[in-house]
Amino acid sequence: MTTIIVRAATLADYRTIVDYDDFIGDRRIDLQSGEITVADRNGQSAIAYCRIAPQQFLGWPLLAVLCVKDQHRRHGVGLKLIESAIADTRWIRLYTTTEDSNRAMRALLDRVDATCIGHADQLNVDGERELLFRLK
Repeated sequence: MTTIIVRAATLADYRTIVDYDDFIGDRRIDLQSGEITVADRNGQSAIAYCRIAPQQFLGWPLLAVLCVKDQHRRHGVGLKLIESAIADTRWIRLYTTTEDSNRAMRALLDRVDATCIGHADQLNVDGERELLFRLK
């Protein structure tokens, strides 16, 4: 049986996160500011994380990063992190974005009934379309 626990990250999670983090930025700063939530699975700590920037999307909170360690993908960990973010009562609204080609993230967003609210072209360095979603 798989047990996934979602919790607020601590600075002690940094060493684990940095090993699989695919995104630009310094997670220590995000951890210090309290923007990181992690998922533990079957006793393994911080095998996935998400970062919610409280005012990054036109003053609204943005789920800016979702990253799951390779061997834990497709086990419901990313879904659990998104569901936890949606359920968090701190957020009146919550938004996220993803590149058009990111099929895995788009599938997760479909599972939580996220609403596509638009797109931005030429935003990414490679010119790929960025899709905008409202999670709640």
